[in-house]
Amino acid sequence: MISSSPKTGYLESDFKIFHITDQPKTVFTPHYHDFHKIFIFLRGNVSYMVEGKQYELKPDDIVLIQAGELHRPIVHDRSVYERIILYLSPAFFSGIKKRGWDLFRCFGLPGQHHSSLARISVSQKSRLVPLLGDLAAAAVSREYAAPLYQEIKILEFLIFLNRTLLQDPLGYIPPVTANPAILQVMEYIHQNLTRDDLNTDQIAESVFLNRSYVMHLFKAETGYTIGSYITEKRLFLARGYLAEGLSVTEAGSRCGFKNYAAFYYAYRQKYGCAPTERPGLLPDTQAGPDWE
Repeated sequence: MISSSPKTGYLESDFKIFHITDQPKTVFTPHYHDFHKIFIFLRGNVSYMVEGKQYELKPDDIVLIQAGELHRPIVHDRSVYERIILYLSPAFFSGIKKRGWDLFRCFGLPGQHHSSLARISVSQKSRLVPLLGDLAAAAVSREYAAPLYQEIKILEFLIFLNRTLLQDPLGYIPPVTANPAILQVMEYIHQNLTRDDLNTDQIAESVFLNRSYVMHLFKAETGYTIGSYITEKRLFLARGYLAEGLSVTEAGSRCGFKNYAAFYYAYRQKYGCAPTERPGLLPDTQAGPDWE
C-alpha cells in the first residue's frame, strides 16, 4: 500500500511514496530507517547529510540512503521545499532480484567511491521529468488498481535510474563537506562493530586524536554520542539477525553486546518491547516525511 501522508515509524508494506510541498524551516534530527530510501529533491534551499557527508542539492537530485545509514536534511530557509520520497523494503529489492534483475545496484555500483547523491545529466532530464510527474501523481492515486500502478511507476523509475548510472557512473556526485576524522571514526566503528570490547579510547587512538575532542566533534557533526551511535548500529544489525531466525542470545552476541542483559535493555529502550516480540509502531520521529 502507498500513502500520501506519514503514519507510523515502520514500513508495513514493500514500498511507500510521499510527495510533499511545504515551508518547514525546522531542524531535522539525525536518524536511520530499517528500510531503504530514495529522496528526490524538486525545489528549495536544502542540503543533505548522510553518514557524516554533506551534499548540496540541485533540482531533480536523487539521494540514495541505505537502511541503517544515519541521515537528515538541512533546511536553510523558508523557501518552498518540495520533494518525493520513496521508502523501499529490502524484500522489495530481493523479490525483483529473484527474477534476475538487481535494481539495488544504483545504491552503490561496484568500484564506485561511495556517494549518496546521483545527479542526472541534462541529456537525460527529458526522460526523468515525466517519471517524477508520474511518481507524484501515483502518491495520491485512488483509482482502480492504484497500488499496482504505483508499483509499476516505482519500477519504471528504478530501471531508468539504474540504466542511467550504469552508463554514466560520473552521475554520482561527491559531498561538498566531509570531516575526514569523522569518516575515519565511522569506518573504524563499522569495521569493529561486533567486538564487545570496542570503546572510545580505541576509536580516538585510531584517528590519532584526543578522546575528549573526538567525542565532542562526533556529537557536533552527527547529533549522536559515539556510544549511542554504536548502540544504534548494533541494534539495527541485531534486528536483521532476529528476522533471519537467530536466537536472542546469539543475535546480541554477534552484534557486540557484552551479555544478554545489555542487549535486552538496549533493545527495549529503542523499540519498546523485548527482542522476542515484534516492535510496535513508533512515532514519526523514527520515520515518515516529518523526520526525513
